Amino acid sequence: MIKNMEHDEFLAKLKELICYADWHHRYYTQRARKYKRIDYWLKPYFGLIAVLGALMAGTDHYRVLGASLAGGCAFLLASVLPNFRWDAIVSGLKEEQEEWTRIFQGYDGVLNMMKIQTEMKFYRVNFKKVEELKKAAELNDRNLPEDKKLLKELEAEVRKYYKLDGEKIVHFDT
Repeated sequence: MIKNMEHDEFLAKLKELICYADWHHRYYTQRARKYKRIDYWLKPYFGLIAVLGALMAGTDHYRVLGASLAGGCAFLLASVLPNFRWDAIVSGLKEEQEEWTRIFQGYDGVLNMMKIQTEMKFYRVNFKKVEELKKAAELNDRNLPEDKKLLKELEAEVRKYYKLDGEKIVHFDT
C-alpha cells in the first residue's frame, strides 16, 4: 500500500487508520473497564454472602437459610460463572484494549515521524510493523461480546474529535 502512494495520499490514509485504531482503542477500553468493574464487585459480593450464609448455618434458627445461601453462592462462583467464560471475557477485553492501544500509538508514531522526515523510506518500516499488529488483532478468535450501540456512539465521538463529521470511518485492507 505504502509503495504506490504519494505523500499526501498516504498521509490521508494514515489519518483514517489512526481514527480507526482510536475508535477500537476507545471501544475496548470502555468494555474492559465495564467488565473489570463488574468482576471486581460481583465475586466479592457473592463471597461475602457465602461467608454470611456459613455463619448463619452455625446458628439454630437460620441453619437451612444459611446453608442455602452459602451453597448457592459457592455454586454460582464455581459452576455458573465459568460456564459464561467470565474470566476469559475479562482478560480478552483487556488484551484487545492493549493491542489496539499499541496499534493506535504505532500509527500516531508514524504520523509524528512524517512531520519530521519527508522521505517515505524512514517510516515505511514502522508502518509495516503497525500493519502487522493490526492484522494480528483482527485475526484473533476471542469471541467477545459486542455492544453495537457503544460502537456507534464511539464512532460518532471519534468522527467528531477528528473532524470527520460527514464521513464514516472506513477500514482499509492493506
